[in-house]
Amino acid sequence: MGSTAIHRVIFVCRQNSRRSQMAHGLLEARESSGLEVFSAGLDGAGGLAEEAITVMEEQGIDLLGQSSNSLREYLPELFSAVIVLCGCLPELPPAWQQRPLVEDWDIPDPTAGDLDSHRRARDLITGRIDVLLQQLTG
Repeated sequence: MGSTAIHRVIFVCRQNSRRSQMAHGLLEARESSGLEVFSAGLDGAGGLAEEAITVMEEQGIDLLGQSSNSLREYLPELFSAVIVLCGCLPELPPAWQQRPLVEDWDIPDPTAGDLDSHRRARDLITGRIDVLLQQLTG
């Protein structure tokens, strides 16, 4: 976590295996200076789902360099934006809910083994990423 970052953004879902990983990859691919992007699981680290890797590769984004992490591995005070993807904002620990920008995008959980549900989730997240980027940098 370099000192030149203006904003540190963390995407949170249940297991950090699908939605948060896709959001992480999508925002990071925008190559916006002044942003550091992370993702984590509210319930722990579940590993990267093959379907998430596949549908992101379709967009030219490689998730293989990302790791699956638990939210407990991070300090909330280091982040300016927390984006919850699973409709579980009330379950987010209070210190995380008090960050400058907190949103719950409530993206439906893709079904394991179903590439179409992963594509739908990816596309919903993509639509929100540009708005988020504008909020953070514009």
